[in-house]
Amino acid sequence: MPARARRRRPGSRSDACTACLLVALGLAPARGIEGRIAAAEPAAQVAAADIQRAVDRARDYLIGQQKTAGYWEALGAPNKRPGATALVMLALANAGVEPDRPVMKRGLEWLRKQEPQDTYAVSLQTMALAMLSPMEDRAILERNVDWLEAAQVKRGPGAGSWSYTLERNEAVGDNSNSQFALLGLHEASRAGVGVRQDTWVRAQQYWVACGNADGSWGYTLGNAAGTGSMTCAGIASVWITAEHLGRPDAAAGRDGVLCCGGGAAPKTVEKGLAWLGRRFTVTQNPGTGGDTWLFYYLYGLERVGRFTARRFIGEHEWYREGATMFVGLQDRLTGKFVANRIEDATVATSFALLFLAKGRRPVLVAKSRHEFGDDWNRHGHDVAHLVEHVEGRWRKEYPAGLSWHVTDTPTARLDDLQQAPVLWISGRDAFELGPDAGQRLRLYIDNGGFIFAEACCPKSGEFDRRFRQLIGEIFPEPEHALGLLPPEHPAWNAEEVVPPDLHRPLLGVDYGCRTCVIYAPPTDAGPDAPGTPSLSCLWELGGRSAGDQPEPVAREVRAALAIGTNVLAYATNRELQNKDELFGLMPDVAADRDRFDRGRLGIGKLRHAGMCDAAPAALANVLRAAARETGIRVDDAPALVDPADEALFDYHLLFMHGRQRFAYDDPRRSRIATFLDRGGMIFADSVCASPDFAAAFREEIAVILPGRPLEPVPADDPLFTAAAYGGYDIRQVDLREPAGDDGQLRARTRRIAPKLEGIRIGDRWAVIFSPYDLSCALEKHNSMECTGYGREDAEKIALNVLLYSLNH
Repeated sequence: MPARARRRRPGSRSDACTACLLVALGLAPARGIEGRIAAAEPAAQVAAADIQRAVDRARDYLIGQQKTAGYWEALGAPNKRPGATALVMLALANAGVEPDRPVMKRGLEWLRKQEPQDTYAVSLQTMALAMLSPMEDRAILERNVDWLEAAQVKRGPGAGSWSYTLERNEAVGDNSNSQFALLGLHEASRAGVGVRQDTWVRAQQYWVACGNADGSWGYTLGNAAGTGSMTCAGIASVWITAEHLGRPDAAAGRDGVLCCGGGAAPKTVEKGLAWLGRRFTVTQNPGTGGDTWLFYYLYGLERVGRFTARRFIGEHEWYREGATMFVGLQDRLTGKFVANRIEDATVATSFALLFLAKGRRPVLVAKSRHEFGDDWNRHGHDVAHLVEHVEGRWRKEYPAGLSWHVTDTPTARLDDLQQAPVLWISGRDAFELGPDAGQRLRLYIDNGGFIFAEACCPKSGEFDRRFRQLIGEIFPEPEHALGLLPPEHPAWNAEEVVPPDLHRPLLGVDYGCRTCVIYAPPTDAGPDAPGTPSLSCLWELGGRSAGDQPEPVAREVRAALAIGTNVLAYATNRELQNKDELFGLMPDVAADRDRFDRGRLGIGKLRHAGMCDAAPAALANVLRAAARETGIRVDDAPALVDPADEALFDYHLLFMHGRQRFAYDDPRRSRIATFLDRGGMIFADSVCASPDFAAAFREEIAVILPGRPLEPVPADDPLFTAAAYGGYDIRQVDLREPAGDDGQLRARTRRIAPKLEGIRIGDRWAVIFSPYDLSCALEKHNSMECTGYGREDAEKIALNVLLYSLNH
């Protein structure tokens, strides 16, 4: 057993009060499970499939515990039912159980009839109804907000805190009840129910005063014995009050919008995070000397990580470590989580499920923290408000919600950058992103990443100059320069139509199949004339009630949120991965690769004048997939090969794609014909299903191989089966097609047999051509504007063709 901090004396007032708090929720102290955790924790890192199984088992266990009347029990006490029922329903909803499922309908029907009279139950009921039925149950939410406001302590040293009941609102409250009250009020506010400003003010003053000098929080004001669970409560509570109060980073007035106010949450948040980082563990509740209230602490830890947009707390990847612990500790037979015989399994399992389900929400955006102070964060709530807006629109696809985090770009490796599909870079001053920033960001883009950036404040010329320089470092090729986005670009209409009079200059870099960088440059009208408020400034205002803003400002805010949403929809195609699905990403080891060529499989890329390198990463990704799936050593830096070059005959397979018309001269046509007659093979696709390239390819191949027209590859051809050449069964694949008759840009998917065309020479396919896009998908980008195969199926098609070529 590891060394422990000195325990408080058993039976002391602090111990007794803490016990009362969690017993009110139905969770008894967790003693003696540290050894069980150590024994159960798997040696290897947990995988996404392990977490999904744990979520499914916990969900099924909780569903099975519902009583016929619709409620859940906690410790067998009737007065615990409202709080326990609300907590379970929150856990189930975050685990993806739809509100129209019978278990949720029964629970909601029962919960609506309850009028709890204790802080925990009122708060939990508010949180559950705000998530599941905010419109239908607005009257209950308003009633509960009134109750919580009345229950807040108004005078004395505990002003701003909450205790257990309304009758005790003159006493000094405690930090557990106070945390839950703020969580309930915050969710009610998000659902559109008004909360008095003085309620937030008193609460923030209390929580700031309650923090200890070392950054921790104890159970009550003046309690210097900080614990992990109460420090998480303090961080979350200060964050919530800062969201509703404080000196704003942007403000709306009658004369316009003021940006870059430089406001920030109280420093107690950073001090609290530093305290947690120094004492981080997922097998104990820090500061308790053991595992007391462990699950309650981890439920708070997830909230801290999500609220503060931290992937790491200290040096620890909090979700991965916590998920690994929970997966190892779960009862495999029943699916429940318990720490000991007296702990209530329903409440413990709910806390575990909330951690596992909420903590793995897809990360939509990473906000780049760059060097030189806080310039990267001029508007502290900008990305949070944008993601909250997108979350509301994508609720059907992602019912458990979305998240974002901060990335330390100067030290980020490729696998760090890949944790989010979009990297947001903002600031006013010159910045640095660390050594080899251009190379690292190019790799990020080549692997499907997207950069969204802006010069966010007046007089941001230094940022603008540095960002343009950075683009030159990422793309030294002159053809990939920043250019003005046209009015028809999806940035203006992919999800929400932006009124033309509220368009602003947006620059982009077109690379491969898409725009991969979108940049909002400075809009200053002159040295002394502020221009259009920046996107981040308006997003900052987007978290405040539109009713409090003059209509011209509210209209600008809506347009800025629409632009942000459109860019995110375009960059991601609304297709996101849960956080745990990215655990398998490996650090980039490109610099360590053995460049010795002998025995390496190489595929050449045919040069032509029809944008022959339109999707530059497509072929390299196919080769890397071949290495991953088959163990073949590959040259994943394929070269462009001119048909006139003798190197043409060094390859057995040539890849070809494009977006425009092209034509070869007769000598090059003759050499391609010779290559094919000698046993070579050509694999081609029309990037983004370009009709111009497809027509040109058909014309050229007809001249190169006269009398041998392209013909459909039969659906039963061995090329499409797994058994013939060790590939995949691709007799049915996903085809994506542009859709969106309502003005929004989206893609629809249908299952089809692959549409490939080919030319046989003897008993083999010498040419394989896809008129539908493969290359954009192979670049890890499912475009909403192109007809083509999905990413997984495009890779399988390409690998089957490659394996076929090696066997012929």
